[in-house]
Amino acid sequence: MAAIGFKTAKCKDCYKCVRICPVKAIHIKNEHALYVADECVLCGRCLEACPQDAIIYVSDLKRAKKYIQEGCVTIASLDPAYLGVFGDTEKGTGQLRGALYKLGFTHIRETAEGAAHVTKAYECLIRDGKMNNIITTSCTAINELVEKYYTDMIPYMAPIVSPMTAHAMMLKEEFGPDVKVIYIGSCTARGREAVRERCRGTYVDAVLDFQELRTWLAEENIDLNTCEFYPREGTNAMVNGLYGVSGGILAAVEADEGFGKYEQLYVDGIDSVRELFECIRKGEINNCFIEVSSCVGGCINGPLAGGRESDRFKARIYTNQKIIREFPKDIPEMEEKVLLRKEFTESSRKAVIPTEEEIQEALRRDGKASPEKQLNCGACGFKTCRDKAIARCQNKGQLNLCIPYMYQQARSMSEVILSVTPNLIITVDEKLRIRQFNNAAEVMFNISAEEAYRMPLEKILDPVNFEQVFREKRSIMNKKVTYEKYNLVTMQNIIYIRELNCALGILRNVTAEERIREQHDRMRRKAIDIAQKVIDKQMMVAQEIAGLLGETTAETKVTLTKMRDSIFYDGEDSL
Repeated sequence: MAAIGFKTAKCKDCYKCVRICPVKAIHIKNEHALYVADECVLCGRCLEACPQDAIIYVSDLKRAKKYIQEGCVTIASLDPAYLGVFGDTEKGTGQLRGALYKLGFTHIRETAEGAAHVTKAYECLIRDGKMNNIITTSCTAINELVEKYYTDMIPYMAPIVSPMTAHAMMLKEEFGPDVKVIYIGSCTARGREAVRERCRGTYVDAVLDFQELRTWLAEENIDLNTCEFYPREGTNAMVNGLYGVSGGILAAVEADEGFGKYEQLYVDGIDSVRELFECIRKGEINNCFIEVSSCVGGCINGPLAGGRESDRFKARIYTNQKIIREFPKDIPEMEEKVLLRKEFTESSRKAVIPTEEEIQEALRRDGKASPEKQLNCGACGFKTCRDKAIARCQNKGQLNLCIPYMYQQARSMSEVILSVTPNLIITVDEKLRIRQFNNAAEVMFNISAEEAYRMPLEKILDPVNFEQVFREKRSIMNKKVTYEKYNLVTMQNIIYIRELNCALGILRNVTAEERIREQHDRMRRKAIDIAQKVIDKQMMVAQEIAGLLGETTAETKVTLTKMRDSIFYDGEDSL
């Protein structure tokens, strides 16, 4: 099934996909992103947002190639968006058809032909006038959104298949049921629609996207600029070619019969569509024909358009220039047995709604117990802090998605460490301006942090070691430095932080230790002096005794000297 896939090994847990997903179909479990296919509407926003290519589109390219290799009659159905993606003056749409023939396609047709039949079906609903609001159903992602999350919108959804399915119906009727129809477009959701239709025994045999098409052409060394120009096959769908841009459906309906009693409105972008549904729920919109699209700008800006040399605004202008804004009069009628009717079914997964007590507890854990702490900044991807708390209760979110909370926690932890450590912490930039000055430094140098930030480092202490760190771009570790001005002895680690081009100085006050060491040294030297006096005295006695016993005084002196030295060294080892 053509859909979205998730490569866990490539994921770096940046959570960009989690934040951007409009329906939160990507959860977080054990600190890792988890894609939940059943909750996904296939809008493709995560696919565009992922910087690691961990989210992929599972394609039908192998299936399409297999049909061609087996010699099947294979028909390409080009989505109207192709005009904006491939239709610039250099390549031209006629050369694209030439390239597709080179790939092995038997026929090249335009999905807009099917769109013309869809337009006629919409007009029937307008003439009938029984529906309060009529919402177009040509965008599969929006259809998925309705079936899963806005099931109360189903009565407003036009019960009409998409242009892709309608065109496949038309082609199967024209060429026979055994031909293979390959849809080529820019949508991530068409693959799931095609699979569902195939399960019903119909229509689209494979779905490709424009990015895949470019890759396939490159693999076959087919250059669009050198391809032969081929004229359009089939019927010129005229104004229906605007289905690929926002407002295109409205333009097609208006060009034929108009809207009768209905007002017209088009809404693009899935977030805007959700706002629209909320307005309908409130009863604020009535008697309106509404064109909806999950992609801002329409299908020309679909997530799988790919490789477009011109931006979406230029693509839209080019599309508008190429389309004849008239409804074709020679569209063949489809047999009565070919039904364009679509049935909507509820497929939502009912999430357990947490109690108010559970929501408040989640807010409290997030540090947002009071309303003033609920910033509703949207940085986590949820509209409000309350929405995120509900998601957390449903195991869809995680605390570390809240940037203000994480920042406050990190800052709080940093401040606690800096305030309680007995070490002097001083951070300076490359110009030796003080950027961090902790409590211990304030006490030692008798200056506040605010004052320190306004003066260069040299005004407080000798900057020579910091200068060396910046000059050599490497850290200094375990260096003893004495500051006579402050009667201070420090053991210093000055760490060069390359990414920030700054130096972090950690100065451990060892003044007391040095004083104790000096005191012990004085005591040892005093002991040595006493020992030497004892030795000198004993030598005189030893000489007399040695004379009587026949021993040498040298041996006695060596023994006594060893005893003296042991006093010094044993004391030193004990320190």
